[in-house]
Amino acid sequence: MRKLSKLVAVIMCFVLVSSVLSVVSSAASSVTYSVSSASGKTGDTVTVYVNVSGGTDIWGCSIKLSYDPSQLRFVSSSNGAKLATGSVFNSGSSVNFSGSLNSCKSSGGTIFSVKFKILASSGTCKLTMSASGGADNVDSNGNNVPHSVSGGSITVTKPVTGITLDKSSVTLKKGETATITPTVTPADATNKSVTYSTSNSKVAKVSGGKITAVGGGTATITATAGGKSAKCTVYVKVAQTGIAVSGSKDKSVAEGSTLKLTTAKVPADATDNYSTTWTSSDNSIATVSSNGTVTGVKLGTVTITATSNGWKVTYNVTVTEKNTTAESSTTESEETELPTEIESETSEIIVISEPDQTASLTTPDKEKSNYYCSINCVAWC
Repeated sequence: MRKLSKLVAVIMCFVLVSSVLSVVSSAASSVTYSVSSASGKTGDTVTVYVNVSGGTDIWGCSIKLSYDPSQLRFVSSSNGAKLATGSVFNSGSSVNFSGSLNSCKSSGGTIFSVKFKILASSGTCKLTMSASGGADNVDSNGNNVPHSVSGGSITVTKPVTGITLDKSSVTLKKGETATITPTVTPADATNKSVTYSTSNSKVAKVSGGKITAVGGGTATITATAGGKSAKCTVYVKVAQTGIAVSGSKDKSVAEGSTLKLTTAKVPADATDNYSTTWTSSDNSIATVSSNGTVTGVKLGTVTITATSNGWKVTYNVTVTEKNTTAESSTTESEETELPTEIESETSEIIVISEPDQTASLTTPDKEKSNYYCSINCVAWC
């Protein structure tokens, strides 16, 4: 009896362990069928994917993807990498598949994909997944495979059709700020986020609709939402606080020559209309034109004054003697040419006209003698 009791106990333990292992095995071999989500605006065609994931191969399965035909219109379907045999067909309110799948042990994947055209004007289009159990969802051994399903949706987006700003332009002083407020249409647009940019960050910066004046000039602030944009022109005013000379205040110009004087506004980004008026303290010494060109008239020193928007600056201009070095050199060169030539002839005549040398000529040529005499007379005269 004792041996029989022990045998019964062993058998019962074996059965219990087998049952536990069977439960664990079943849990480990379950699969999940799911469908991806998508989004688009009314009239768009979008694609969703029906996938499988799990730890066993599916010898046969039956899957249904249901949808609302008033919101979505079936366009087409395509087989995925996990589809081994079987077909996909549309029933008018659901997309169905019956067949076998390729190996799902190592990794999951797409069984089939479906293209829908969005008919709904707004909201969310629900996609419901279902899979048959029993003989319609079995492994290669004919055993039922536990499964779960996960649905999806198609979100209908509403695009932005326009954007406006409460200000088309603002005028600021350097350092001041202003805020522009956008209005995006339609009010129920899916993505109403607004971004801002500036055409010149040295004039104006913008952050979240807040404009800061940085320097004098004009800049354009652009607000953009959903591909639509609106603009605001920013004018930053900077007052002139002075006028500056270019280089040294002491200048010189020769008589009859010209000198160009220039000035610059202070600060450089001042937005006041900048123009300069020029005057000379003595036009008999030097004159100055409306563009700052000084002309030397005679020796002396004058004060040239530049005036702009009530601000003044002066140059001290000295008129120097006209440079005549080149002309004097030319004149001396011309005057010395003729005397040199004459001096050469005179020397020759003096030699010939000396009594001793003339007397020593034993065979004077008459024609030559007359020539010498005529030259001698001219020279001595």
